[in-house]
Amino acid sequence: MLPDYPLAPNGNYSVIMDHILHALRYLATAKLGGLACDSTAGKRAPLFIGGDSAGGGTALSMVLKLKLDGGWNPNGIDTSVPNALPNGKMLAGAIVFSPWTNLRCDSPDYYFNSFARIVGAGGGVYTGDLMFRGHPYQNLDQFTANAESYVGTNSSLLTDPVASPFFAGERELGGGGLPPMHFSVGSSESIQSDSLIFAKKAALYGADIQLDVHVGMWHDFPMYSEGCGHVAELWQAIRVLNKTGMFIKKVAA
Repeated sequence: MLPDYPLAPNGNYSVIMDHILHALRYLATAKLGGLACDSTAGKRAPLFIGGDSAGGGTALSMVLKLKLDGGWNPNGIDTSVPNALPNGKMLAGAIVFSPWTNLRCDSPDYYFNSFARIVGAGGGVYTGDLMFRGHPYQNLDQFTANAESYVGTNSSLLTDPVASPFFAGERELGGGGLPPMHFSVGSSESIQSDSLIFAKKAALYGADIQLDVHVGMWHDFPMYSEGCGHVAELWQAIRVLNKTGMFIKKVAA
């Protein structure tokens, strides 16, 4: 299911999260037997969430929100807090490609993975994230403007540990309640650190994390599996899609 939610500036963080939560609540109770989503034993199909880029960051925000709304905390589960999904349904897993998790936009790779063309005697070589070709300070201005549009008038959300998962800590990540998560990110991405730091912190607090870093790949490269208009497929992106399928099959088994 692909929720159709209003993007910033028409929709801000709160509006987008509300749309996604309504979509998940629908899937948690929908009768999808005609799509073979029910097992023969009568069990409900596992519920996954996923996204790429900004959508990947929002997906992780929802993962954290559902954990906290379900009452999970580092000291155990607090049953006085109601579940956000009906019938006690929980997420089976999360899949994210190049998620944007740091709304402050100041992770190290915003600078070190900036795009550049190095010219030498043998010709030119390209390095960094070809999706964002401006000067690091120009990119920072653009990223920051997008972040401010996303949070609306509430600037405190830029460092909120749920809205901006990069800042999540023990309360959000510890004590259980997180589903297995699969990350795919390129080593040349401007926001590579957004994936690495969040995934490592989640793993530190006991979450089941699969983190794949693909050498030389740019931001959101799995979305170009057809080959960016060329005849040959982008094999790195095809590999990500195949490994995503394997992750879902393993978690859903």
